Formats: sequence, C-alpha cells, structure tokens
Amino acid sequence: MKDNIRSPILRITLLLLGTIIGGTLAYRVVEGRDWFECLYMTVITITTTGYGEIWNMSFYGRIISMFLMFFGVGIFFYSVSLITPILFEMRLRRWEKMLEKMRDHCIVCGYGLMGREIAKQLPKDRVVIVDIDLNKVELAREEGYVAVHGDATDDTALEKAKVRFAKSIICCMNDSNNAFAVITAKSLNPNITTVVVLRNPEAEKKVRRVGVDYLLSPYKDTAMKVYALMRKKASVEFVETIISGGEMLGLEKIVVDERFAGKTLKELDLRKKTGCIVVAIVRGKNVIVPSAETKLEKGDMMFVMGTEDSLKKFMEMLS
Repeated sequence: MKDNIRSPILRITLLLLGTIIGGTLAYRVVEGRDWFECLYMTVITITTTGYGEIWNMSFYGRIISMFLMFFGVGIFFYSVSLITPILFEMRLRRWEKMLEKMRDHCIVCGYGLMGREIAKQLPKDRVVIVDIDLNKVELAREEGYVAVHGDATDDTALEKAKVRFAKSIICCMNDSNNAFAVITAKSLNPNITTVVVLRNPEAEKKVRRVGVDYLLSPYKDTAMKVYALMRKKASVEFVETIISGGEMLGLEKIVVDERFAGKTLKELDLRKKTGCIVVAIVRGKNVIVPSAETKLEKGDMMFVMGTEDSLKKFMEMLS
C-alpha cells in the first residue's frame, strides 16, 4: 500500500524537478543570466505567478518561456491535483491508525458549541468526535481530536469510533438523535456509560425511557444554580472552586462492605493513608456529616473527596 502511494509521488516529483532544472539550464545557456535569476524565472512561469519578465529577454528566451507555459504549467498543476488527494488519504489513514489504538475512551457525539466545550475538559488522546457535518469533523481534527464523519445514530459511525471499546458516550445533538444514539451505543456495548445533554427540558421523560445513565439539562441546571446562588451562595462557590482550581478535587462514592463495617473514621485514618477525607455518609434516607467517631455500617454510602492522586491511592487501598 505504501509503494502504491510513493510511486506516483516519486514520479511526479522527479518530473517537476526535471522541468525546473531544465528551464533553469535553458535560461542560463540562452540568456546567460545568474543561476538564481534563471531559477526564479522558471518557478514564477510554471506556477503562473505573473510577475512578468525580470530582464529583457531575447527571442529564444521567450520561446523557452512559452515552452514552460505550455508544458511546465500543465506538469505543475497535474502534480498538485495528484499529490493533494494522496496527502488527504495519508492523513485519513493516520486518523484511522489512531482510532485502532483507542481503548477506554470517550465518544462525543455532536461537535457544536456544547460538544466543543465538553471536549475541552477531556484529555485529547482519550476523545473521539462523531459528527454528521464534515466541516465540524475537519475543525475537530484541526484542533487535535480524532474525529469520525458519520451519523451517531447509525451503527457504522459508532463502530468506526470504536464504541465496543469505549468507556463512555456523551450525546450533544438534538433530543431525538441523542435517544437513538444511546440505544445504538447500548446495543453495541452494554457496559458503556451514557450521558445526554438535553436541548428541550420537556423531552426529559422520553429520553430517560431509553435507559440513559446521566441526563443533563442546561436550562434546568442553570435555573437550579441561580436558585442556589440566591439561597446557598457558599455551596455554589465551593463547587465552582473545586472544579476550576489549579488541582481539581474529585469525589468517589463507595458502598461500605464488611471490610469497613463496624469501624470508625478515626480507625480507618483515610486522611493519613491516602490524603482523602470523608465528606458525607448516606444511611438510608439520612445524610450524615461525619466526625472522627462516626461508626460505619454495612450498606452505608460513603462520599470521599480528594485530589486525583489521593483518590487513586484510596481506590488502590480498596482493591
């Protein structure tokens, strides 16, 4: 396959170089001008730049120019028309090779305003963009993302995006397409985590029926944030701080089993061992703000907060 690409490129490159060298030599012999001037005159002639003669040419010099105009220009444009699709094909194969290596990645369906903002928050080497608009696909590739041109509701496009090996899929299209994309993704990869960004809050019930894992409504979420700002400003400021700081804090949720049941937080000493802190415990319908003497019970939902490294240590401790 590489030989099939290299062979025509090599031939047209040699032909183009031969034309440039031949034109330069012809001007040098007939006109007796400086080598660089002869090269310059050859290049501006075959590229149809149109600067005009850089010296007063003789009759034979103009014959050389006419020869270059007829044959050299044709060779130049033929080389451009031949090399451009080859370069495009090579670039496409590069994206395909990157796709082949994708594992545990996130698929973002729809590269509009919301899709772009979401993609910015994710590591580029773990994101695959899927969009039906070729211009948006090219934009995503220019910005360094692996992108697939196709309909995210179709099996073929999601197969190209390696949905069977993906960890999650985020749908930022219209609500009906989001629902179909979730159904398709779940059928190909039952373990994939699905996230849908709603366009219309009224479509929430319909989208939930397809089994989406997380449903985000920008209008509803913004309204709740405004309400929280009016009533509980400190809570909102705290969330904004931990997600926009230099080192982002995160939360992990675990269900307490027999390993932790019956122990107090002081006995676990998570702060010293991992750097994490337990911020809340959910027991039944009650939310407990824990202290060092809080004793854990089997079935408790424990929320642990820490940096990425400390949470990693915590998960390693659990395993």
